[in-house]
Amino acid sequence: MDIKKIINISIDEFNNSQNQFEIYKKNDFILLGEGSALDSLAIVNFLTKLDKNIFKESKKDLDLMNKIFSRQENKFSLLDLEELLKNNF
Repeated sequence: MDIKKIINISIDEFNNSQNQFEIYKKNDFILLGEGSALDSLAIVNFLTKLDKNIFKESKKDLDLMNKIFSRQENKFSLLDLEELLKNNF
């Protein structure tokens, strides 16, 4: 399964698991940083679902929390996530 499909499955799981936040499947959707519609608990929830789905498909533990939260950028979008994962998947 390709990484975009895994991200989309994880977005659907996140959106269906709660009703306070919604992640839109647009490359410019800001997940983290200035302009994000998600709070810290929501982003952790989403990344946990994504990590689980990546592991289920590839048996790789990517430690997404550390990879993403240690970045020095002001914003982190869905496109940034996809590029990060393509380089590590």
